[in-house]
Parts: sequence; C-alpha cells; structure tokens
Amino acid sequence: MHTPILPFHFRLVSLVRLPGAAGREVMNEAVLYHKDAQITACWTSRHVDIRLKRGCCVALRGACFHQLRNGRLPVSRLELIDKPIPAINPFHTIPPTWLADRHAVQRAAMLWDRMGRHLQHLFNAVMWEGGRFYRYVTGPVGCSDYPWEPGRNFRHGVAVAEQAAKLSSGLSDISGQVLIAAALLHDAGKADDYRLSPDGYILSERGYWVGYQHTILEWLAVARTKVILPDAQYLALVHALIARRHLETRASSSIEATLLATADRLSREPVVDLLAR
Repeated sequence: MHTPILPFHFRLVSLVRLPGAAGREVMNEAVLYHKDAQITACWTSRHVDIRLKRGCCVALRGACFHQLRNGRLPVSRLELIDKPIPAINPFHTIPPTWLADRHAVQRAAMLWDRMGRHLQHLFNAVMWEGGRFYRYVTGPVGCSDYPWEPGRNFRHGVAVAEQAAKLSSGLSDISGQVLIAAALLHDAGKADDYRLSPDGYILSERGYWVGYQHTILEWLAVARTKVILPDAQYLALVHALIARRHLETRASSSIEATLLATADRLSREPVVDLLAR
C-alpha cells in the first residue's frame, strides 16, 4: 500500500476528548488542517494534554497510515510544536473556517515566502501563539467594522504589502524583505485592540490604554529574544513601523517607511475608525 506523504505540521482546528474504557483512558479526536492535507487524527492517552489548544501547531507521531480511512488517521499522539520554526509558512495552515477568502490567504503565503529566513522566523515568533494568529487573521479594522466581516484587517495588510512591493519595484538601496514584513505587521496589533460586545466591537483594555501601534512593538521586542536576526534588519523594521506614522515630524525617514506610508494610504479600505489611535 502506498504511504501518503503528509505535511510535517498542521493547525489544530478542533479537539474533542471523551472518556475511554472504564474511565482509565482518554479518547482524543482532532481535526487538523494544512493546505496540502486535512485529516482527523485519533488516539488514546492516559492523561489530557492541556497544552493542545485550538489554533496551535502540531506534528503527528506514530501515524498508522495503513489504517487511514476517509481522512481519519490513528496516531500514537499529537506533539505540540511549541517553538517558532522559520521553515513553516503559517499561512499554509489557515483553515477555511477561519477565513473563506482563500485567495487572500494564498497571496499572504506568497508574500511570506519573499521575506527571507530571518524575517520569516521573526514573523512566526510574533504569531506563533494560535489565539493571536487567529485574531490577526479574522479581526476587525476598527470599532465601526460591524456587522463583522472576518479578515478585513488581514486583507488590508496583504493589500498594503502588495502595493508596497509594486511601489518599490526597480528602486535601489531598498530592502524589499523589510518592507513586506512591515506591511504585513503594521496593523497586526489590532488583533488585541478590540473585543466583540452585544452592540458590536469595542476597544479592549489594551486597545484603550496601549493601542495597536505600541502593541506590535511590544510583540516584536519579545519575539526578538527568540530568533537570530541581524540588528540592521530588526531596526529597519521597527523604524518603518514607527516612522510611517510621523513622516512629517521626523528629520529623516527610511525609504521603506515612506513607501509603507504611501502604500497604506493607497490601499486603505473605506472604513472609518473613529477611535483609531
């Protein structure tokens, strides 16, 4: 029997745990997603692995391929991938239940491929926690984004990155990798700026007191401690994120910051966030 070739990693979409025989075992069933394979993994365990949560990245261990039937695959266990891996394109693991716009997901994956290994690793470190990545992909542009249209802020980031790449085409002395990374991350902090209430989106405590522009800098500072990244690239990225908002008041700004600000203006959706900070 031909053994199927499965991806190394999957996104954990859902997980069901039921008591096994005489309550001495746990029956686990997890729905896993990767663009190249969608399966349901089944296994028994003596204890509940509380580290496995929806949205995290996992790897299969002890897969019984000869028992694969209708997408159900017996395994010995799922292993949490708890550290960001630079070779994993996170956009390949966005399930349709998160975002139905598969074209936007594919475009984001292509942009990620252009960032280079160092910035890919940094991006992954920022977005490795499944809950944060989910909010990044599905979250709103602002409080006025209601009724909810999943992924509007994410699609805006993709559009800005594509626009910035076009603007930089043919220019010398510019880091296209930094520009793309900055574009994909420039509004990423909004993932924690808002929460949904019965009356629509409202600012979270973080959104009220800190704001997305400072949140992304905080996330980057923490992620920086987990990856190997040249100082020049990191500082260029941080500068682009900061300077794009204050070009008129700064004595000097990088061309990446200028192009990012221009692309942001050209790509902005007609959504007014009266509470934008």
